[in-house]
Amino acid sequence: MRDRKFIIDSIKMDLYRVVTAVGNLNSDIQLQSVYEFITHAINDFSKTTLTENDKKLKAQLESLKTSLSENKDPNLTIRCRL
Repeated sequence: MRDRKFIIDSIKMDLYRVVTAVGNLNSDIQLQSVYEFITHAINDFSKTTLTENDKKLKAQLESLKTSLSENKDPNLTIRCRL
């Protein structure tokens, strides 16, 4: 297992990629990329011991991932939630 800082930094980078992928209001959201980055971040949480805040963040990411496909207006809703 890698050290905790490395794993947390990896999660942060995945989430930064999600924000970057949806941040340009002039282009459509690449949902497949968003799913992949969120999934990678969620999976990284299993590589370290989680604090209560880590557990909450993981649960919120899982909820966000599930709700992405349920949105009627994904471009606006996803951007607002992120």
